[in-house]
Amino acid sequence: MVNLPRTTDDRWDTGNESGDGTADEWTLEQAAAVGSTAEPQEKKEPKYANVIDWVNGFFLPVIRRRISDNDGGLSWDARWWAYPEVVARLAALHQAWEEARASDSMSAMSAWWIQHLEPHLKVILDGDTGPMANAKADRSFMGWPALPADPVPSNVFDKILDQYN
Repeated sequence: MVNLPRTTDDRWDTGNESGDGTADEWTLEQAAAVGSTAEPQEKKEPKYANVIDWVNGFFLPVIRRRISDNDGGLSWDARWWAYPEVVARLAALHQAWEEARASDSMSAMSAWWIQHLEPHLKVILDGDTGPMANAKADRSFMGWPALPADPVPSNVFDKILDQYN
């Protein structure tokens, strides 16, 4: 039986100071020495150099949905690159995908699908309110206009920066 080093965290202390009586228990110094001899992890290079390569190499071949050419349902425009919000969301998905791919966690990619892809995909493909809603096969729709905004007054500008920086 292999004995793991005892933690110094009291939450797991069973009150048994003598351990299990075996001679092969580790001391904290031994455990620290083993941890310090581990070789540093090599940083994995990204698989895709940029969002365009990732969209063409991973996203488009893997993500498959039934797209409708009428109001409602799911909307997609092959000119995804013409929609700033779609580009920004796909770039964020690419970065998170590369991070999950490089992770040592065996569940990192599953978390990427659930925590990153699914929420973004719901917005990107939303045929009612998404950035490509109204996209038609004839390519007559070029996206919604930018949201209107008045200039931020200088006294409010400073308050916002102070509060969030």
